[in-house]
Amino acid sequence: MKELGRSGEKKPIIVFAGRSNVGKSSSIRALTGKKLRVGKKPGSTRWETMIDLGTVQIADIPGFGFMAGQSKTAIDETKNRIVQVLEQWSERLILSVLIIDISLFRELYERWSGRGEIPIDVEFYQFLSEISENVIVVANKSDKLKGREIPRETEFLREKLREAVPDSQPEILVTSCTRRRGLTALRDRIDATLVHNDVEAPRWAIT
Repeated sequence: MKELGRSGEKKPIIVFAGRSNVGKSSSIRALTGKKLRVGKKPGSTRWETMIDLGTVQIADIPGFGFMAGQSKTAIDETKNRIVQVLEQWSERLILSVLIIDISLFRELYERWSGRGEIPIDVEFYQFLSEISENVIVVANKSDKLKGREIPRETEFLREKLREAVPDSQPEILVTSCTRRRGLTALRDRIDATLVHNDVEAPRWAIT
């Protein structure tokens, strides 16, 4: 694995993005079998990491938003650096995977919008939609919701993303990384995007 920006490779990139502690690294580990370090505290992933899968590379970027033990200045610097790197790599981004904690999205959305601010999940969806032709939203941690709540919270997420980017219909996959639910559908959707762009699908750990 290599730090983002230090690889001379020019392979297509699949970026995994999301707030801290939503399951980015855990999802990548489940899909690829790579033993990424997964911290217990929000913001444990400090640096971008590249994972070479042969035909493509996966970029695991730090979680934006709250980072344990970091000042607001440091958090803002990390966010700005992520944005700058992704802008530089926009021509190589074949797919962006935005992971959201579906069990907390409504609460966080209402908290941020109540202060007159754009919720950070929504802001990053807008940004990824601008620089990446293909964006998949992964509604993770569905196991923390009751079964009847999942459709309601997913539709709330869809509505808010559609309001943010009216010209695009958000593609949402519901998963639970800890229960290993929905990961096969995510793998298949990634493969479909790669094949559509004449890129051979890699060999995944999940079957």
